[in-house]
Amino acid sequence: MKATTSELKSICRISQRRASTAGLFILLFLASCTTIPGAPDSTTTDLSSSYAVLSFEKKKQLSGKLDTRDPRSYYHYLLALKAEKVYQMEQAALHYKEVVRHDPETERFHEKWVRLLLRTGQLDEAVEASQNALARFPDNEEILMVLGDILASQGKVEEAITHYDQISRVASGNARAPLLKGSLLEGLERFDQALEEYKKAALVESKNPLVQFYLGRAYLRANQLPEAEKSLETAVSLKPNLLQARHHLAWVLERQGRTVEALKEYGLLLKLTPNNEYIKNRVSQLHSAGSLGQNPSQGFEAIPSGLAKQPDIHMRIATIYFEQTLYMRALDEFQLVLAKHDYKDPHVLMARIYETHGRPDKAIEEFEKLRKLEPQSLDLLLYTARLYSLMKKTQKSVSLLNEAVAIEPENDQLHHSLALAYMALNENEKAIATMRKALALNSQKDSYYFELGALMEKAGDYQGAIANMRQAIELNPLHSNAHNFLGYMYALEGHDLDQALEHLKKALTIQPRNGYFLDSLGWIYFKKGDSEKALTQIQKALIYTEPDPVLYDHLGDILFSLENYDEANGAWKNSLFLTVNPKDDMGGEAPDPQILKNKINKSKRLLQKSH
Repeated sequence: MKATTSELKSICRISQRRASTAGLFILLFLASCTTIPGAPDSTTTDLSSSYAVLSFEKKKQLSGKLDTRDPRSYYHYLLALKAEKVYQMEQAALHYKEVVRHDPETERFHEKWVRLLLRTGQLDEAVEASQNALARFPDNEEILMVLGDILASQGKVEEAITHYDQISRVASGNARAPLLKGSLLEGLERFDQALEEYKKAALVESKNPLVQFYLGRAYLRANQLPEAEKSLETAVSLKPNLLQARHHLAWVLERQGRTVEALKEYGLLLKLTPNNEYIKNRVSQLHSAGSLGQNPSQGFEAIPSGLAKQPDIHMRIATIYFEQTLYMRALDEFQLVLAKHDYKDPHVLMARIYETHGRPDKAIEEFEKLRKLEPQSLDLLLYTARLYSLMKKTQKSVSLLNEAVAIEPENDQLHHSLALAYMALNENEKAIATMRKALALNSQKDSYYFELGALMEKAGDYQGAIANMRQAIELNPLHSNAHNFLGYMYALEGHDLDQALEHLKKALTIQPRNGYFLDSLGWIYFKKGDSEKALTQIQKALIYTEPDPVLYDHLGDILFSLENYDEANGAWKNSLFLTVNPKDDMGGEAPDPQILKNKINKSKRLLQKSH
């Protein structure tokens, strides 16, 4: 069965028949045929006149106290769960708002609403909702924590510290509160108090690498070097890729005059971050000195300028959550990071989370923010174009790819990606012209010739299509899809059938269970007049492919030639059904429904005559 290229679905279909040589950029448009989950029902539905609500209100007026909940609360709770299931977090937050409004006495609903407001970046609303909730539930640990975190991110440090203190009073087993309070005190240069808070956190969670890292930094600043070394070594052993802990550990070893051990740590860091100038400088100085040559307790800063800036604690927590695939909690932390400072890393990781959870629309939002930060970034342009393609917004992808081509006009892969985007829009003339530009820049890509050949066949230039397919095979003799395409084209034209047979045999040697190739082989045998062999191959093809209207059309033709009119009639009916009711976009390759109806009627007449 031949491959067609009129639309994106057709490209997906071609990809089943060709070798994987197009590389990463083809994936921009082959990645998915997904759709965005529909948003849950509106939160504005008025249920006040419903029987359930009227009955509830009547009972409430009569008794003043009820043992049942407001049905509106239950309704919005169900919709909130539905929204969360498809990661429509904004909708879920709106529904929980209604749940809380109709059921204000249930503590856990307030927690969910506050958390979702944070997760979706609605920080002012989260503050207000938290304050209202705490008026009812003043010792709620989770809401106190969210409120403290947001206030800290908004620069309201003393207010945040008050909330962290309250958490420590009501939940002595909470290590996060003293850890975050310590980081705030450190920012205020109240270093002794910060050290005490980190100690409290370590008593609660001694195996927490971040707690040990921040404790180690505090010990280092206090010139308590053995204690600093112990905490930092613990942090590194718990989380070997916590590079900042290694940086600090190396410095502690330097401070103690242990040059060889310090160099070992710096060597590990250079393997992981080979372009780090600070580490290169430290290594150079240590090598040139040979040894410290002085009392290690004198003449050194507690923490050098290269390490003095406090690492963003929420970014560190977010990264750990991300690595542990606790993506929703990571989103919470990223929102807190961005409230203080807008930069690239949080947006990139948030976009990856959104895409992983079927929300390319939200991923696009993050990449559009990134493009404002780095408008000339080619990587950002390409990734955003890919996301728009997932959203079926291919015209937007084309615009972005044109921008990318303007930045790097000599990049053949960009022209190739742009050609694929034009294919998806069925703008085949532009696709052909752009694919030719890609080939002019790189004439050694068999995949370019294959796709150009498929485009030219679509445009009716069969000789051009055959020439490009042959060129693809010359560059890659194992290009099974090009062999299949050529063989099928010869079969359609009804000439060079022996050559067509050779191409299909080569294709099947490479992919012996490819149903489309088996269909092509069967069609060639049919054209050669050997319907028995044709039937055998078509029946094999049916095993290895999804139901396909073209394949059933071929099966009907072969059965008809064998005078099996009843089964031919059934095959054509299957073909007609799949053509009229396609499971998805068939692209440009589908039988003509009217021709199928004519075939069905013809087989009926012959069946009637035979009876």
